[in-house]
Amino acid sequence: METLKKAWNWLLGKTTVDEKIKETITEVKKEVSEVKAAIKEVKVAVKKAIKETSDVVDVIQKAAPKKKRYYANKKPATKVEPKAVVKK
Repeated sequence: METLKKAWNWLLGKTTVDEKIKETITEVKKEVSEVKAAIKEVKVAVKKAIKETSDVVDVIQKAAPKKKRYYANKKPATKVEPKAVVKK
């Protein structure tokens, strides 16, 4: 009877490792699913932010007055053509 009890305790001692592994696996699976859900939320938030910033950029570009060029009122420079070289 004593050997049977020792064997039973030994067997129970071995199964706790398996149970711990199973518990760890289930915890990891839960964490993975939570991380996946968080990543999906981040994707949605990033897409919204990109859309909003692109809308803001469009509005700013349309509303911004065009800059006048410094040389807009100046006369264009006359083009000086090089003299033809005549060989003798």
